[in-house]
Amino acid sequence: MTRWSVVVALRDGGDPIQGRLALEELCKIYWRPIYSYARYQNISPADAEDLTQSFLSFVLEKDLFSAADAGLGRMRNYLLTAFGRHIKHWQRQANALKRGGGREVLSIEASMAEDEIAIQPVDHRTPEANYQRLCALRIIEASIEQLAREQEAAGKGAQFQLLRTRLDPSQSGSGNDAELARQLGMSHDAVRQSVSRLRKRFREVMKEIVASTLSAPTEDSVNEELAALRNALVG
Repeated sequence: MTRWSVVVALRDGGDPIQGRLALEELCKIYWRPIYSYARYQNISPADAEDLTQSFLSFVLEKDLFSAADAGLGRMRNYLLTAFGRHIKHWQRQANALKRGGGREVLSIEASMAEDEIAIQPVDHRTPEANYQRLCALRIIEASIEQLAREQEAAGKGAQFQLLRTRLDPSQSGSGNDAELARQLGMSHDAVRQSVSRLRKRFREVMKEIVASTLSAPTEDSVNEELAALRNALVG
C-alpha cells in the first residue's frame, strides 16, 4: 500500500500508528507548498505559520479524512482544497485560530519557505500555480533526499555529493565529466556509468514517491501525475 492509501484506510479502521507515520511523511513533503500558498494569499509570515501549524494539526488528527474515499485521487490537490477552506474559516473567525491548538505538531522552518518565496516571481502566477510548482519541487527534493540516504547507507555518500548535480540530464558536458573524474579518481567512462545509474534510480525513486501521493496508483496514473508536475514547473 502507498502512504496515501494507508492514510485513506484510516477511515475504515486501518492501523492508526502506520497511518499517522504515513501522514507525517506526506506532511513533510507538502508543508512548504501549504505555507507558501498562504503567503501568496498576502497573509503575513506569522499568520501563515500559524495557519500551517493549525492545518497540520487538523490533518494529523485525521479529522480531515473522516469522509475520505478511494476517489480522493491526488494528495496535493486534496490538501490544496482543504487548506483553502481552512483559510476561509480562519478569516471568518477573525484570525482566531492558533498554531496547532497551542502546540507545534510538525517541525517547520518558515524561513526556508520564505527564501523560496523571495526568489520566485509572483506577478505571473496565481497562488494555486505557485503551490503546484512548489509541490513539484518538493517531490524532486524528497527523491534526492531518499537517494542520498541510500547512497550513504551503501558507503557512497561522498561520491553522491559530487555526482548529485548531474541528476539533471541536461548537465552532461565532457568538461564536467573530466573534473568529476579527477575529483573521484575515476575514468570518464566510470563517471558516466555512475551518473547513468544514479539517474535511473532517481527516476525510480521519484515514481515511488509520486505513487505514494496517489490513492490508487497505476502506471498510467503515476505517469500522468509526473507529467502534471513537469507542467507545474514550467507553467
